[in-house]
Amino acid sequence: MAQSNRPTPNWQPLSMLPMLADMLSAQVEEVDTQLESLRAAQARPHVLDDYTVGRVLKVYGEQQDFLWVYEAQVERWQQESLTDQQRQQTAQMAAQLTQLTPKLKEILAIAEDLKDKTIESVLGKSDLEVALDVLSGKLKPPI
Repeated sequence: MAQSNRPTPNWQPLSMLPMLADMLSAQVEEVDTQLESLRAAQARPHVLDDYTVGRVLKVYGEQQDFLWVYEAQVERWQQESLTDQQRQQTAQMAAQLTQLTPKLKEILAIAEDLKDKTIESVLGKSDLEVALDVLSGKLKPPI
């Protein structure tokens, strides 16, 4: 989304910094857990269903689209007179946001790759199509 087309966020006062810092930390932990799960699923994509992969694409796509709001909020706070603790919290949030961007991109890339390898897509293929996919390396054999 182009920056000029973005809606104006509901900017938060500095008093919300601790809560948003906690929310962002929880989001980073959750993204790490999801990324680990999806990396493991790459070896066995047929254990996932269309709904799950679609949900991952929707939820993490929305998170990726929302990152700019966090980034802009942190930048706004960093322009204020901050205590040492607030300065530390905003610096930590900025670092977490920098880490989130590539992790969300990886989650979305893995999910995009897995969406054609779910149990429904495997079951919808003929035996010959599955055999060709396995032989070509496009699909790993269910072991």
